[in-house]
Amino acid sequence: MTTLQLNLPKLVRQQNPVVLTIANTVTPAKVADGLSAIGTSPIMSIAPQEASEMVALANAITINLGTINKEQVNEITTVLKENQNQKPVVLDPVAIGASQYRLTVAKGLLQSYQFTVIRGNAGEIAALANVNWSSHGIDGGSGQANLHEIAKNVAQAYNCIVVLTGKTDIVTDGNNEFINHLSTNYFTTNIGSGDMLSSIIAAYLSVSDTPYLAACTATKFFTAAGVKAAREVTGFGQWQVKLMDELATLNSNEVLSVL
Repeated sequence: MTTLQLNLPKLVRQQNPVVLTIANTVTPAKVADGLSAIGTSPIMSIAPQEASEMVALANAITINLGTINKEQVNEITTVLKENQNQKPVVLDPVAIGASQYRLTVAKGLLQSYQFTVIRGNAGEIAALANVNWSSHGIDGGSGQANLHEIAKNVAQAYNCIVVLTGKTDIVTDGNNEFINHLSTNYFTTNIGSGDMLSSIIAAYLSVSDTPYLAACTATKFFTAAGVKAAREVTGFGQWQVKLMDELATLNSNEVLSVL
């Protein structure tokens, strides 16, 4: 059974790590707010010219492919070259099952650079595993394959940790597996929940020397905040506000108590 690193929320707030997110154009404000709420210093960048300075400043990096284009690919590759595997990097392969271009970019990055974590929904992780899956836009879609095996195979193929999110989250390093059953439908409704989690995982990676446990803990912490928020509101708009409140105040004891 996985032992969560329940000191990480406190460490993040104490150390205030800088998390660089190469974001999509849809959710950067939500991601920045989520990171700020947990105690990090978020920064976004769209200019390859500042890649060296951004990487030097950052404690962790998130690469989000949500609105990928040629210019952003240039920045991403420049950032990854500058990083040289020094800082932990999370890849969020948004909707790569929706277009061949996105899938080609994602696989090209994974073949050329080492990522610490890949965080995606079932459709996205299945696409990386070349498994037939019925994706539905940015949503996870549906299929008959074994998601535990898919996640494990992708982790082994790219020598990284995979966080496969959905109604049940699967975190695996290719050998060990952590299952998180905490969930709320608001996560699906809220565009940007996955983007926030990817960057929050990066923040947790930056203060831990055990990436697998950091990824498990970040996933548990984020979903616990969302579930706790859902119990205290009556609608989606209220939940979005309450989620930020919970991210800012949730402690280790509360994480364990949210079942």
